[in-house]
Amino acid sequence: CFLGGGEWYRPFDGLASADADGLPAMLVTTLYHDVLAPSLLAHYAAAASEDLHPVCAAAGLGDPAGVFRSFAAIPFVFLVDERRLRGRPAPRVWSDLFDPMWADDIVFGGWRPNEQVPYQDYNSYLLLCLQREYGNAGLAAFAGNVRHLQHNIRTATQAGSNSASVGAIAILPWLQAELCPRRERIRVVWPEDGALAMPIGYLVKPGHEHRLAPLVHYVTGAALGRVLARNCYPPTGRAVSGVFPAGARLKWPGWAAIRAMDMAAASRSAADTFFAAWHGCR
Repeated sequence: CFLGGGEWYRPFDGLASADADGLPAMLVTTLYHDVLAPSLLAHYAAAASEDLHPVCAAAGLGDPAGVFRSFAAIPFVFLVDERRLRGRPAPRVWSDLFDPMWADDIVFGGWRPNEQVPYQDYNSYLLLCLQREYGNAGLAAFAGNVRHLQHNIRTATQAGSNSASVGAIAILPWLQAELCPRRERIRVVWPEDGALAMPIGYLVKPGHEHRLAPLVHYVTGAALGRVLARNCYPPTGRAVSGVFPAGARLKWPGWAAIRAMDMAAASRSAADTFFAAWHGCR
């Protein structure tokens, strides 16, 4: 089952409450909160520890339980419009985004059909991670500097222009940041304390390893790894070299924190805090 367009996570909804026979032998997905439900993970097998790229190993992307087996990551970086900085130093670390000098100058991913309704989709992972590391005060300070939310591709095509829909800073997946065509005016900034990473991985049912070996070999192999690296979704294994910028670091809450929380509830709480603060600044 391959997701496309409006399907998004729909085929995954309800997996956590499905019986074992109704579950696929292999799941390949980003770190969606239902994937970490204990009732779902109980039906999938642990594997030997992963041979991770040093950058990924340092960030702790390998699941100690061996169930969620990472093969790539989505790094979130800053896309900076040099002209709009107007003498201000570009942000170097995530907490720089809380400085009031960036008021109304930050855009990140989200979507709604019009301004009269709430956002139907938004980067809840970003909000969750900011709240966990910097607390509600940090998340509120970030909200005070956000101009608005819009689709990542729209931001990538508008950054470096004079459009009112973008500001000096955009938070984008590395791929979308690199797609921006106005290279003479914009630059990608990899945060010094680490690009925020969302793992992409797979789960396999016990007893199906042999049958699924070709698929496992494909998602972890060098051929797909080169495609992923070329498209800025760096593979997390060692099969391909040179997939990260020099000196790059990754950061994320870590497996202990992720497994200790109800990720869906925590994401809703972070979003409620952000939007309450953001609407309060309008």
